[in-house]
Amino acid sequence: MWLDARVVACDGDVLVVDKPRGIVVHGGDEARADDLVTRLREWLVARGEPDYLGVHQRLDKDASGVMLFTRRRELNAAVAGDMEGHRARRTYLAAVTDPGLSPRGVLEHQLSPQKGGVTRVVPRGGQRSVARYRVLERAGGRALVELSPETGRTHQLRAQLAAVRAPIAGDRLYGGARANRLMLHACALDLPSLGRRFECPVPESLSAWVARGEAGLPAAFGPALADALCLRAALFEHASAYRWVNGAGDELPGVVVDRYGDHAVLAVSSDEAAGRAREIAGALLVLGARGVYLKLRERADQRQVDRDRNAPPLPIAGEPAEPELVVTEGELRFPVRLADGPSTGLFVDQRDNRDRIRRLSGGRRVLNLFSYTCSFSVAAARGGAREVVSIDLSRPALDRGRAAFEENGLDPAQHRFHHEDCVAWLGRARRRQDRFGLVILDPPSFGTRSKRATFDVDRDYGRVAADALALLEPGGRLLAVTNHRKTSRERMRRTLHEAARSAGAEVRQLKDLPSPLDCPDGPDGPEPMKSFLVTLV
Repeated sequence: MWLDARVVACDGDVLVVDKPRGIVVHGGDEARADDLVTRLREWLVARGEPDYLGVHQRLDKDASGVMLFTRRRELNAAVAGDMEGHRARRTYLAAVTDPGLSPRGVLEHQLSPQKGGVTRVVPRGGQRSVARYRVLERAGGRALVELSPETGRTHQLRAQLAAVRAPIAGDRLYGGARANRLMLHACALDLPSLGRRFECPVPESLSAWVARGEAGLPAAFGPALADALCLRAALFEHASAYRWVNGAGDELPGVVVDRYGDHAVLAVSSDEAAGRAREIAGALLVLGARGVYLKLRERADQRQVDRDRNAPPLPIAGEPAEPELVVTEGELRFPVRLADGPSTGLFVDQRDNRDRIRRLSGGRRVLNLFSYTCSFSVAAARGGAREVVSIDLSRPALDRGRAAFEENGLDPAQHRFHHEDCVAWLGRARRRQDRFGLVILDPPSFGTRSKRATFDVDRDYGRVAADALALLEPGGRLLAVTNHRKTSRERMRRTLHEAARSAGAEVRQLKDLPSPLDCPDGPDGPEPMKSFLVTLV
């Protein structure tokens, strides 16, 4: 999938596009065809045109802007000469922290690649790197800077700006200020050999960040929603349910959109997003959703909120879905209910983890804690687990879990479902020295355990993780997940290491799991889900 609106020029000589942030130029996952070159070749084939593309530029995954490809091999030498001889003029815009930059100047440094994919300024022995700049706007210690590099080094502009205490906003690798994206955009390219100039419009988020220190929501939602959908194209053949928008990770803070078949669920968690919910829903309809359901995410005890106000049973735009809709993830099938309160029965951001559980479960005894409607349990059973034990305090959720087993051709009678408080059940299982090869721990950030007790991530996650680790057999694995926004990866790692010590379990590996394709990281990292796989000795 490619967006015609992002094509700057397409003729017999060149294809020039405005690359969205979040996609690699080439060398992505071949199985998912998620890189720009593969996408563009498929787009050309769909148009009935030759798919040859000569690659002459680099642009970081999280940067956006002008990318040119040759369409005739005969042009490669001339264009390569422009690029390698530094005759091509490349113009970038960057939103940066402003330490008091001169109105214009030259950045000249010796740069050297370092371990971890970082480029650093070095006193000697590096590659000479030169870029000219001029400041276009200033506000509140921030600036919009135009840059014209005269050399082309890896991360050159990012490293040089960081070296003069003006790191690009959103650049966590080089100490940039907090922002929803890497605020670097290639806005123009001049090629003398072709006698042509190509320009891309400047994303409004750059000027908005300079003006206010944050970008907020865009003036129009269509382009941002279309970009997000384009970035997820690799999922379309494998899943009918996925996350369409992941908040600030897709430059739409306070907005999450999950797609279930032909329908969408819009969850809003800010006043600005709530006030524009119908506008967002209308844009989703234009892009193919048949109906849009609304979920208001208030940071409050869910026992005290108005269920119908926060999760209206009818869509706010378009047509209603079937009362129970079946969606797919590869070979797995899951019934969902879009009109049934704040949750649908399937958390789509766990798709990669469900596939991971399916692949790890063969021949193992699997425990799924806080199992809700048992989607992890279904994945484990389809993966060949010899027994799956699902624990949840909600009897209706477990009943839906049994139905999900049947939907997938599995006999729920061959597995166990316990309607019980997970914390109390774990304590008893630990005392009786129960053993499992794989445990799934994905609790709510806050939930009810009984009339007198609650589960709170801050207070209880470590203790529950210790009990879960104590149940693992040698070589067993724990999938530990949290969606608690205030819990960082670093804090979760500490919690899990402390839990292992408390359980007397020796950890062979504690692995951070990458964010799924449809859950791009926000300004503070994974948003909001953090996942870890703990393997014991």
